Amino acid sequence: MSKFFSNIGNISRAIGEGFSEAATTGLATSQRQDEMSKLEVQKREVELKLEKNYTLIGQQVADTLRRAETVDQNLLQSLFSPIAKLDREKEEILAKIKEIKAKQADQLKAQALIRVKKEVENEIAKLKELRDLDVIDQTEFEVTQAKLNKPVVNFERLYNLKIAFERNLITQEEYIERKEVLDGSEKTDKKIGFD
Repeated sequence: MSKFFSNIGNISRAIGEGFSEAATTGLATSQRQDEMSKLEVQKREVELKLEKNYTLIGQQVADTLRRAETVDQNLLQSLFSPIAKLDREKEEILAKIKEIKAKQADQLKAQALIRVKKEVENEIAKLKELRDLDVIDQTEFEVTQAKLNKPVVNFERLYNLKIAFERNLITQEEYIERKEVLDGSEKTDKKIGFD
């Protein structure tokens, strides 16, 4: 009877952790999306101001040339000064956008690692049960466990391989070949990880 209540407690804890993880992830994603939207609006506003200033310089140069006068460098410099300031502002905004995108990529990577670890843990739990039932021996258990752990051990390389494939840096054949070596899927029927 106590085992029954223990299992209920474990299930409740797992559900609670799942809800907590989902809520935290959802909130962080939402906040980053809001920040990204604001930064994109700011970037567009700066770009519009830049276009306006470029137009002013162009008009000034055209008016001066129409009058057959030489272009006054001091006047151009005074018109260019706001452009330089806007360029710096745009660079700052782009740096913030890049930072947010990096955080998003890190979050996606962490989520993928968690998913892979859970899949491996589930498979190892089944494997332990097979060992406990004497369907497999300890040696077979250890060999299979090592194969199952390959996607976790090689996670970083597998993740980067997937990105390289998505960016068309490698062919599908090369992706499959390298993935099989890294995750051990060429020798197991159960595939865990990145597909």
